[in-house]
Amino acid sequence: MEILRQCSELLEGGTNLTLVTIVKAGRGTPGKEGFKMILTDQNQLFGTVGGGAIEHRAVQDAKEVLSVRENRLETYNLEKIGMKCGGQVTLLYEYMQGQRGFMLFGGGHIGRALTPILESLGFRITLFDSRAEVRDILGENPRRKIIIGEYSDIGAAVEVLHGCDCCFIATHGHLYDFQVLKQVLQAKTEYRYIGLIGSRSKIRTTLGKLAAEGMEAPEYLYAPVGLKIGGDTPAEIAVSIAAEVVAVLHGAEAEHMRSGLKEKQSE
Repeated sequence: MEILRQCSELLEGGTNLTLVTIVKAGRGTPGKEGFKMILTDQNQLFGTVGGGAIEHRAVQDAKEVLSVRENRLETYNLEKIGMKCGGQVTLLYEYMQGQRGFMLFGGGHIGRALTPILESLGFRITLFDSRAEVRDILGENPRRKIIIGEYSDIGAAVEVLHGCDCCFIATHGHLYDFQVLKQVLQAKTEYRYIGLIGSRSKIRTTLGKLAAEGMEAPEYLYAPVGLKIGGDTPAEIAVSIAAEVVAVLHGAEAEHMRSGLKEKQSE
């Protein structure tokens, strides 16, 4: 039970892992049925499947499962891998993906509407806002963290950003949006998705400011944000943003709000 609790904690913390379980063990083998071992994507190792050569082999195969993200069932002849005890062991390798992290800047109407939708999609949410009352309005829970700070310095969020694939920016001021976007792009070079709220005119101005500072807008920046599904209430905009995130992560074809802007720029 302890190894399963460890597994749950790691997944909730956003860690990807392979769970290895002995599902069949011959007489005299060091590991018994039900023994479990965890290998994380940070090369952390918990539990055991019996030690020695079989564990060394299991670690190597668990790394491959982490790489290809596909479960497998393997049977090993212990004598053939150098263990004098002999016998056979069957191991089940299960790839498990940790909860994805999603960073939101701005706890206004759209941020508040978007947060529970993203949580329902399995994301761990960290929301950054400069207004202390946002913490009381949204509240925190095991899957939701709130950071209060100034948009001119998002240093308190940088460590969280390193563990996030996705980010959404909708502060209560255009200048703040630009300040945050610039710092987000400087925090690391790769994201799967960054969404930026704003009209086409505002987005053109923001991209112009980036260019003036020698920064190019990356392909994963979706601005204006959302899919073209209609609606202009905070809840409807939140649905369009969440739908865009799902489409991007699954590589699905969809009509993005930013497409019109990109076409105009290419003319």
